[in-house]
Amino acid sequence: MKLLFTGLLILLTIGIVNAQENKAELIKDLTDGVISLEISDLNESSPISSINKLAFEQAAKSIVVTKENMGSSLEEAKAYKSCVITVGVHTIVVVENFSKTVRSGSWGANMPWGKGFIQKGSMNFKEDYINNIIGMPDGQRRMMFLFK
Repeated sequence: MKLLFTGLLILLTIGIVNAQENKAELIKDLTDGVISLEISDLNESSPISSINKLAFEQAAKSIVVTKENMGSSLEEAKAYKSCVITVGVHTIVVVENFSKTVRSGSWGANMPWGKGFIQKGSMNFKEDYINNIIGMPDGQRRMMFLFK
């Protein structure tokens, strides 16, 4: 019985280790084909801070998004190949579908579908309308990066 328990514990540990990619790998996979980067370009403990710098350097256009300009910024983003939005150094979302939208009262705009990560210690994956990923308008800095 002790041997069975030990074997199960080892298998469980191996499964958990294999299932958890490091934060930098998750961000690299999310932004693959949008932002050119190497794993070594990203700070492992805070990869979104690194993405902000790389995206600013590589994007065709960068916009600080607010409640007042979110609608017009999203409309402009439709003309670009890719749109990435970050919130501070803890959240990143890649817009996946500008046709699939929901009206957000707090943002006063139609918010498209996206996928991304919210870093709360570990990286929490979310696939949803972007207002449910980037949160409600507040004092946090939200950057939209547009790529050709």
